[in-house]
Amino acid sequence: MVCIMRPATKQQFIRFVYVAVCAVTLVVILSFTTDSGDQSIITEFILTGPYRNAHGFSLQQANLEVNAVENISDETAFRIQFSLHGRCVGISAKNELIVDFCNPNEKQAFVYHLDNTFRSPGLGLCVGLSQNSTSGMLLHLVSCGQAIQLGLENEKLMHKKGNTTLCFSARRNKASAQPDLATPISLSACDEMSLAIQLLEETYFLKDRAALMLPYIPTEKCDFPACAINTTPPKAQIVYPPRQRCTNIVECVTVIVKTARRPLQVLRLAKSLEVTLNRNLSIVVIDDGPDLHPPEIMTKIAEYPNIRYIISSEEDLGIAEGRNIGVRKVETKYFMSYDDDLVVSEKTNVSTMFEMIETLDASLVGGRAGQNFAGFMHFVNERATGDPIMEFYPGSCAVESEEISGYPGCYRCDLTTNSFIARTEDLLEVGGWSKELKIQEHKDMFLRLKASGKKVVYCKDFKIKNVHSEEGIDMVNKTGKSYDKQAYKELRIKRIGQMAKRFANHWNIIRVKDIKGRSKL
Repeated sequence: MVCIMRPATKQQFIRFVYVAVCAVTLVVILSFTTDSGDQSIITEFILTGPYRNAHGFSLQQANLEVNAVENISDETAFRIQFSLHGRCVGISAKNELIVDFCNPNEKQAFVYHLDNTFRSPGLGLCVGLSQNSTSGMLLHLVSCGQAIQLGLENEKLMHKKGNTTLCFSARRNKASAQPDLATPISLSACDEMSLAIQLLEETYFLKDRAALMLPYIPTEKCDFPACAINTTPPKAQIVYPPRQRCTNIVECVTVIVKTARRPLQVLRLAKSLEVTLNRNLSIVVIDDGPDLHPPEIMTKIAEYPNIRYIISSEEDLGIAEGRNIGVRKVETKYFMSYDDDLVVSEKTNVSTMFEMIETLDASLVGGRAGQNFAGFMHFVNERATGDPIMEFYPGSCAVESEEISGYPGCYRCDLTTNSFIARTEDLLEVGGWSKELKIQEHKDMFLRLKASGKKVVYCKDFKIKNVHSEEGIDMVNKTGKSYDKQAYKELRIKRIGQMAKRFANHWNIIRVKDIKGRSKL
């Protein structure tokens, strides 16, 4: 839908904007109610020419389907995941249902039949109650003739018997607020002990966890799947003979930005890019929804014809999935990823980053925001407990032995900041970011690159400014209508711990251990 008119007065223009917003909102609502599939819908608002020389305003709306699971049948297999912290239903040696890591190397998949029973295709058994009278309501694998029905309602697996409703449950550790590994799963009264459940389609799950399926040789120091990716790829090198260079950064680079209802921060970043480069790069912005921003802000966004602004139908899309959508929209050879609260300057050396990604065989070149936390990551069994953990060595890359030939101050590394330039094809090849991580997604993407043998370069002198305040932002008084700042801050604080646990469980480890002031290993 495209609406164009020429308002004669400011009052008529404002009235027009409100009418256009209402009309588009109605179309969006209708598109949701007429969608027959259980799919995520993204609403894209492409704004152009809002009030250029009083010549009109156009607003175009389109629907995009993302991450739709197609061809679900009565034989589709799923992992049963505890959605709060990311562990899965596992099967013990005695066929008990237990809490376990979501391990792609283990037979944890279940077929969820239309009669609400779960069957293990690998064992030919179904989920039911233990036949041991002393085991109470513990869940086991039993013959399918003794299977119980479990309906998924409001993220809970429920078993209804007469007037009684029982839920999937497992006792939680008070310290970690999640069930310990190997904790038995049972049916109990539906209360706060009940576990929130989501079903992960098996094909998607195996693709998302591909790094944990690489071959490895267990040792005393490291005996779990992630140990396979402990080797950092070789240093990036200049490609000989030189490739045909892309000389125009505008034709070869797109910027992606994930924001959470902070459009004015995005415009500040866009302006800093324009001023620094003296040109406009294409920018793809993914914003949380589901509503448009106030008309004054939407009009301000439309003053940037190089920005493609996409508003999610979800209120809380998450950084990882937002960035994935952004990368899928990129049509150039490279993209730059930035947080919305960053500001580019000459110190960022964007042009040199572009030159390096063109010249070297690296997949990603990153810079520095604030203190140097770029470093190496290494999986290991903790010496004291034997627990599987990941050691992260912030600041460990910037040493002489890791320096890239021809580029002083640039080093081989496992992880850089969220300000980087990367090969679009390479990021898509490794699957981008895991959409299960709303935040705490950063290390995950770099681990995927490492597991695929992709080379990462960190440059300590490519500096970008992190501006948490509203410095340099016009119309600050209008942002309150776009999002509740305090509520967003509280949600983020709550999410940090939750997503840290989910990241750890994603990689089948107990925790991440930061080791400062030491080089790797």
